[in-house]
Amino acid sequence: MTSAMPTIPPEPTPLSRPFWDACREHRLIMQACQDCGELTFYPAHMCPTCGGGHLKWQELSGRGRIHSVTTVYRPAAPVFAGSVPYVIALVEVAEGPIMMSNIVGPGALEAKIGDTVDVVFEDLAEVTLPRFKLPGG
Repeated sequence: MTSAMPTIPPEPTPLSRPFWDACREHRLIMQACQDCGELTFYPAHMCPTCGGGHLKWQELSGRGRIHSVTTVYRPAAPVFAGSVPYVIALVEVAEGPIMMSNIVGPGALEAKIGDTVDVVFEDLAEVTLPRFKLPGG
């Protein structure tokens, strides 16, 4: 990507640190419950599906589908003012969980529910963020 979208960087916690470390390596990971097999996102101490406490990080394909999408014309915070319009989406990753991110790249403003997307990583000074782009975008 040619220009980074301004952001309010997340503050990794001990629980979320493996996720952010993997993003820095341009890998998308989520926790998989070793008791019931379900994936979970956001990072958790226990499985929200079965209550099990045996969670292990698993690498994902990086592919997904837009579950919900909106184009923002009025920035949520001053830091985003120079980036409007921008696209926020709930992306259902191929492995199941839904995560919120931005749709970036060519065609982002035309993104719609059901479109397939691929993860891309945006390296910032503080953290690397997972974003998604349309195929060919």
